[in-house]
Amino acid sequence: LLETVELPRATYYDRLKRAQKPDKYAKVKAFIKALYYGSDETYGYRRIHDEAINHGFNYAEETYRRLMSDMGLKVTVYSKHTSQYHSYKGEVGKTAPNLLKQKFD
Repeated sequence: LLETVELPRATYYDRLKRAQKPDKYAKVKAFIKALYYGSDETYGYRRIHDEAINHGFNYAEETYRRLMSDMGLKVTVYSKHTSQYHSYKGEVGKTAPNLLKQKFD
């Protein structure tokens, strides 16, 4: 069976062993979900890191960022991709009267 999927025997047993291990970040993930969904405020990884430190979870900011991206949690309010630059300012200046009755479409 391993030959048909081209997977080495050692890799199969390694992945099987890793799948049986308990999740080391299970409590932190539950805390992040409760904080992210349980509040009306927006929580990015920096604010979640600060709250988690206050509640006794001592992990780096990068850990919270990675866990949130794995869980699919992202703050879209402050994203730099949501607002774009538009140079159009409407009708600027004075428009001359159309004395020659030309069509400007």
